Amino acid sequence: MTDDELMDVLRAAAAEADPVPELVLSQAKAALSTHDLDAELAELAFDSDLAEAGAVRADGEDVRLLSFESARVSVELQVEYADGRVSLRGLITGATGDAVIEVAGERHVRPIGAEGWFTAAGLPRGATRVQVTAADGTTVTTGWASL
Repeated sequence: MTDDELMDVLRAAAAEADPVPELVLSQAKAALSTHDLDAELAELAFDSDLAEAGAVRADGEDVRLLSFESARVSVELQVEYADGRVSLRGLITGATGDAVIEVAGERHVRPIGAEGWFTAAGLPRGATRVQVTAADGTTVTTGWASL
């Protein structure tokens, strides 16, 4: 018996004894289907919710600031919450064209203005990311943030 054949037998035994739940499989497939291998990740550099942990906000102040950085692009987001919805005001440097906001299985495309700003109002709450195209044509995507 070869190593590959042994691995096949062991894999089949494990799958029969303790199969992977269907929910886990469907979520893994969804995550992989939205993964763009050519995209560059803009990592979270600042989150006001983390920076102000333990701080008390003034009444009525419900604004969050997020900053994402990559080698080519920076994405600054001002997030406002009202009536269970999210409004974004973003400043993009190093990219032009459109900002694609992915949230709750939806894609919202907003133009990036000449000064680098975009806005999006009435978005649902949930895991959110922003995708832009850098000046050199590279797709840059922020990490997911729970808004």
